[in-house]
Amino acid sequence: MSGPAVDASPDATPVDPMNGRSQLAARVADRLHLLVLAIALLPVMTAIARRSGDRWIPIGDNALIELRARDVFSLDHFPLLGTWSSASLSAGKDLNHPGPLLFDLLAVPVKLFGGSTGVVLGVGLVNAAAIIGTVLVARRVGGRTAALAAAAVASLLAFTLGSAMLTDPWNPHVLVLPALFALVCTWAVASGDLVVLPWLFVATSLCLQTHLGYAYLVPALVITALAGATAVYRRRWRLDAAARSADAPRIRRTGVLSLLVLLVLWAQPLLEQLFGEGQGNLARIATSTGGDEPTIGATNAVRIAGGVLAVPPWWSRGSFVDAVPYTPYSADGVTLDPMGLRSTGVALLGLVLLAALLGLAAWWSVRRRDRVATVVAVVATVAVVLAIGSLTIMPIGPLGLTPHQMRWLWSIGAFCALALVVAGVRALGRPETLRVGGVFTAIAVVVSLANVPAHVQPAGPDTFPEAIPVAQAISDQVRQFRTDDSVVLDSSNLRYLEPYSAVVMSAMQQADVDLRVTEAGLVRQLGNARRAAGDEPLTVYLLEGRAALEVPAGSERIAFTSPLDQASLDGLLDGERAMTDEIAAFGIVLTPEGEQLAADGAFGLSAQEIVDASFDPATFVSSGLAAELVAAGALQLDPSVADLFASTSALRRQVGTTTVAVLIRPS
Repeated sequence: MSGPAVDASPDATPVDPMNGRSQLAARVADRLHLLVLAIALLPVMTAIARRSGDRWIPIGDNALIELRARDVFSLDHFPLLGTWSSASLSAGKDLNHPGPLLFDLLAVPVKLFGGSTGVVLGVGLVNAAAIIGTVLVARRVGGRTAALAAAAVASLLAFTLGSAMLTDPWNPHVLVLPALFALVCTWAVASGDLVVLPWLFVATSLCLQTHLGYAYLVPALVITALAGATAVYRRRWRLDAAARSADAPRIRRTGVLSLLVLLVLWAQPLLEQLFGEGQGNLARIATSTGGDEPTIGATNAVRIAGGVLAVPPWWSRGSFVDAVPYTPYSADGVTLDPMGLRSTGVALLGLVLLAALLGLAAWWSVRRRDRVATVVAVVATVAVVLAIGSLTIMPIGPLGLTPHQMRWLWSIGAFCALALVVAGVRALGRPETLRVGGVFTAIAVVVSLANVPAHVQPAGPDTFPEAIPVAQAISDQVRQFRTDDSVVLDSSNLRYLEPYSAVVMSAMQQADVDLRVTEAGLVRQLGNARRAAGDEPLTVYLLEGRAALEVPAGSERIAFTSPLDQASLDGLLDGERAMTDEIAAFGIVLTPEGEQLAADGAFGLSAQEIVDASFDPATFVSSGLAAELVAAGALQLDPSVADLFASTSALRRQVGTTTVAVLIRPS
């Protein structure tokens, strides 16, 4: 099955049976296309190998994704929705991302190869499929040179993510390459190739179900694709009345197949909407728009979109971290002034230039009657307009401006580059395939090889690599815990964005422990079947830092890890007791340097407040304030205890968030 006849690709080398050179060029071009595709996949494959086994473990939200992927094979906890969304904080009600397609895709690798390796393999395969699909669909709609250009652009976008992120399951990051694939599918369908329509629905459904940030982009892309295809067929039928009857069966078959694909892809969220408890999630999302939360607004939308799409360094690796800096609210709690964004004038000028280039490409392609180039320029223009519009009305949220809400900008930036390249190459008339293709081949090869070495972008759950070995140690120990009783998680003392509680939940799932939760967001995250009933015999809780060093009365420690060995921990506790006794007996005196540091705000307390705090010696020492003062030379110490204070304080300063305990107590 195929779409209507399209204009001949001007980059295709005509093959004359009598011309051996042309035949050779065509064969070489075909082999080149496959070779470049294989090289473009090399960073993904090496990233999978690098992180497989016990070299990496999902933490934070990534661990929750692993847990829910494992639930796909559970009758009791079968997921119908995606992860809990931080948009809940703005909406005033708990919302989930629309669907569990990401869990479904990861389920088989996680089942076959375990949590860490399964997640790495599953995400790597999703990204590899997105790259392959981008190249093959680009070839289908634009020919060999378009395929090579797509391989170069996909390789550059993979380089932007960095090798480690090619196996990162966090939902804003795992969608960057699939979103590029969705844009290329939009181009193909809008050009009249309805065979690609089911794949457009697959790619856009994955994006929309996995992250609400695509709520405006995805429907608009589907509408654009269908509108373009409709225009193509109507023109075809005006020129050839007999074509309508010939096309009708193919259109019906494609339409039925596409609707079936949509129903399968959206079956789980539709079931939850129709038969779930209370108001369904899709209804919650639909009724949560138009709140009173401040939005990004037109000015900041232009600054953000221009900084990523139209101004150097564009959608590069550096821009992934710097282009949209995390910005909390100002003191009034309403406004924010992002530092580091491009100025409005520069961003607007860049966007105007980008629009002019895309407009010129579309105009010239229309003049040449090159539908393929015209459509790719139009789709890119629509995507840019959608980006600015989406950003303008996007709620900022209670945490301030966060870049994870808009990672689709990098996909749009890559597609705009592809559109300009494809339109430009086709405008040359009949470029020599091997010559032009060689340029794109060189780009893809160089960039892909440069992306093979390990590179971790400081974004998402993996921002804190020091947490990975801690999580691994905690998981290994918790998975050894056994009980037939149900266990409820006490999350009341957890700090925001701590990475370990999700690891504990996943480990308990693997140990077949019946874990329950009480917090509403966690219930939405893990499913109603894990809602605590209130009669659970056991409670599990976590302690971090100094609090993790001692086991409270009535509790049992089932997991513990610290950068200090046992001898050092014993020395720390003994030293703290001695410091407490010394301070209780003689008090403290600040040095002149300490007085000045306190006056400068170095400790967050005034000199008198520090002295007052020392009247509770045990808390003064265990809190780490005493160690901070000793390290700064702010305390006058008797020579007889100076070494004790110094050594104990040095040990205390090593006890931070990498010291973690998991404990069980009767409920």
